[in-house]
Parts: sequence; structure tokens; C-alpha cells
Amino acid sequence: MNLEEIARLAGVSRSTVSRVVNDDRRVSDGARARVQEIIRHHNYHPNAAARSLASRRMRVIGLLVSKEVGGLFTDASYPLLIQGTAAACNAFDQNLNMLMDTSEDGSAVEQIYQRVIRGRHVDGLIVACHTVDDPLIDRLQADRIPFVLVGRHPGAEVSFVDVDSRGAARQAVAHLLGHGCRRVAMIGGPSNQIATIDRHAGYVTALQEAALPPEPAHVIFADFTQRGGYRATQALLCSQAGAPDAIFAASDAMALGAMAAMQDAGLRVPDDVAVFGFDGLTEGANVQPPLSTITQPVAELGREAVRMLLALIEQPDHAPRQQFLQTQFTLRRSCGCALKSGVTAEGGVEDLPLRSIA
Repeated sequence: MNLEEIARLAGVSRSTVSRVVNDDRRVSDGARARVQEIIRHHNYHPNAAARSLASRRMRVIGLLVSKEVGGLFTDASYPLLIQGTAAACNAFDQNLNMLMDTSEDGSAVEQIYQRVIRGRHVDGLIVACHTVDDPLIDRLQADRIPFVLVGRHPGAEVSFVDVDSRGAARQAVAHLLGHGCRRVAMIGGPSNQIATIDRHAGYVTALQEAALPPEPAHVIFADFTQRGGYRATQALLCSQAGAPDAIFAASDAMALGAMAAMQDAGLRVPDDVAVFGFDGLTEGANVQPPLSTITQPVAELGREAVRMLLALIEQPDHAPRQQFLQTQFTLRRSCGCALKSGVTAEGGVEDLPLRSIA
């Protein structure tokens, strides 16, 4: 089976079949339906190389993770992001090319850029885990390569999909303050990552709105891992400003590390120190006490990034697209709420508070 045979059976020209195969819109609905039915009936698969030459596209999307490979597999949010990205690529008949920085100093990104990205072996790029000073963003713009960031960029007019980290963090800290906590500490991620900057800003805003001056000694920046959260908590418990009575962690992994450090120190959560996380990972529901957290739609971030990138590839001169997805406030026992477990609320909350906290 080839294009000529499909064209004969469908009663159309070979060029019409080629347009259908390459998703060209310049085909009538009736002709498209006849060609697609014959393709399905004969289980026809077009040659990838020929298809790329005809459409001038590789039908390949790159997912660049500027993160050490070890961190990629220990951070539970990244598999969810990859899963969502891959699912969207499959749905839109695209191939996904994972591009990972395997170096400690970021030098591998330069090799990836020259060999794969600038060499146009991908039609566009999704960039995850970027920093506020990442030079890659300027290079992608200069080379006119379509790209979408997972996470906003504060200083450039670029396309991105993100959640309102600042607003969500403010809500989480305000909730801890509503429990009567007055020495709320924060464990943040790397200080040059946009997610950390936004979540720290939300933390500070909540304290200011409660007329509580932020205490610099109660803020520690670490990496987004349980080990980072554990070590940061050890430092907070010995803080010159006094031990905190609550901790807001900028990731669930760090929150779980904080809870482990307090257990090793003989402290109880939430009786001695309340804890609130950020991510909504399933691991948080299975610890004791279960972790209160801001649940963000990690897989959907990946899916939406693919949809946005394909639109940019189709319309390269379109203005940057920017979208914020909603988060979910998931209350469990680690923040101090008395909970009834096992109840599912509309919208996907795993646990419901039995009493409201002002």
C-alpha cells in the first residue's frame, strides 16, 4: 500500500492523500474522511522520513530537563510531568525526545543545544526546571525555536504554563497562622528557581498580612529533596531565632524530610511543629500523620505544554501564550486539622476537615 493506491481507492489525487497524511488543512471534510477510512482499513503507516520531508517537520517534541539525572529519578513530580507530556504527544501523533542534562556544571546543555535543538532535530522544545538567569531562554528566542516553559519566567515575554505558586503559598501559610502558629518557618528550593521565588513571596505576604515581621533565620533554601528538607529542618530546630512552631515546605519531598527530622529529634507533628507541603504527591497521604499540601496538576502541566507548543509551531508569529492552572487545597492532619479520612470531596480533595480554621 502506497499513496498512489490510497488515492485510487479514495478517488482523490496523490497530493490530497499527502495533505491528509501530513495534517494539512487544505482538504475537504469528505475527502479527508474517505482517505482516513482507507488508511485505517489497510493499516497504512507513512514513512517517517518521507513525511518529514513533505511537511518540513520532524513530528518530534523535545522535553529538556535541566536537572541532574539522579535528581530527576528521586523527585516524584518529574515522572508525573513526563507522563503527562508523553500522553499528550501520543494523542497528537508526536514523538517525545527526552533531553537530560547529565553534567554537574550544566555543560551538557550546550552539547544538547548544538546537536539536537539548533540542529532542528526537534520541532519545538518544552523546558522544565529552568532558573531565573537561564541563558537558554535568550538563545531559543534568538534562534526562533518554538518553546514553552513549565513554570513562568518573570523577565521575558515567553510562552509558559504554570500554577499560581505565590497565591497558593500565601494560602498555605495563612492556614498555618489560622491554627495559632506564630513562628512559621519556610524551607525553599534553590533560590534562583522561579518556583522558589514565587513560593517565598507568598510566604512573606501571608506573614505581612498577619502583622508578623518575616524572620530571615526562619527561611532556609535547599534542594527539592527529602534530604534537603531533613537537613534544613535540623538547622531550623537550632535557629538563633528559636525553633519554629510550623514549617511551610516548598515541595512535598522536603516536607517529608522535615517530618522525618522532627521524628528523629523527638518532636511530634503537628503537636510540636505543624507542617504544610506543596505538590500533592501520593506519598504524602501515606505517611503518619498524613501531609497537608497544595496539590498541583503536574501531569496536566505537561499535557498543556504540549498543546501550547503545537499551537506555536503551527503559528510561529503568534504572541506568547501564557496559562495558569488551578491548584487544590488538600487538608490532612500534619497542619493541625482534625480530619475524617477516606472521604473524597468534589474536585479531588482526598480528606475533608471536620472543622473550619479561620
